[in-house]
Amino acid sequence: MRTFVMSSVAGAILIASAGCADSAAVETNKTADIQAEKVAAEQTEEQDGKAEMREAAIGAYPEGDILDEQVTMDHYQLQVVEDNPGVRVMFLSDENGQRQFKSVFQKDSHILKVIDLDQGLIFKGTIG
Repeated sequence: MRTFVMSSVAGAILIASAGCADSAAVETNKTADIQAEKVAAEQTEEQDGKAEMREAAIGAYPEGDILDEQVTMDHYQLQVVEDNPGVRVMFLSDENGQRQFKSVFQKDSHILKVIDLDQGLIFKGTIG
């Protein structure tokens, strides 16, 4: 009889601990889901912030208005690759990171060139 009672108690402990393990796994999954939601929200905020920075950045340059006229800026990311006292070179990349346009602004002569990397020169002129 003693063996039966010990076996029953051991079985009950095992069953109880299995239930705790399941609830711990559920809690872990809930925590992971909450963390994933926080990361997604942070990424959305970061993308919104980048869009605002991109708009502010293009407006900070004298060639920004011409670039916006020649290229739909909403679809591209701006990357300044060179900005020294003589020239500013920027690339506009699509959502896949592929460079589509190049802007070259010669600061001393105020000449801007906008180049479609597939089709060639699309704008060349003196700007304000």
